[in-house]
Amino acid sequence: MTQFLLDNIVLVLVILISAAGLLIPMLNARRYGPELTPQQAVALINHKRAQLVDVRKPADFKRGHVTGAVNLPSDQIQNNLNRLDRARPVILMDNMGSASRTAAKLLRGVGFSEVYVLEGGIVSWTKENLPLE
Repeated sequence: MTQFLLDNIVLVLVILISAAGLLIPMLNARRYGPELTPQQAVALINHKRAQLVDVRKPADFKRGHVTGAVNLPSDQIQNNLNRLDRARPVILMDNMGSASRTAAKLLRGVGFSEVYVLEGGIVSWTKENLPLE
């Protein structure tokens, strides 16, 4: 077995890297909640009245945000949970997605059951030519 691994080290490395590439998104989805593409987010907004929460700083929010989004900067979410409806899905967004993951973990930890992160944040939203206010 050891000789096989040594003889096929490149193959073994490719398999390990591929497995990690598949495993990491699954672990992140379990920890932070699933990510949505902009098109999936639009569908969830239209069909389930999802709440949009923009966790960027107010100045960034004012420069452009998704129509209907509320601005709850990531450092203020904990103190503003009463502004969110626990019965409706929540879609979190920021510039690229990283701050949204932290906010998603917090919301899931306090009992929000349907929490999503906009994959790629506002950047991916605008790349899909979707409008900002």
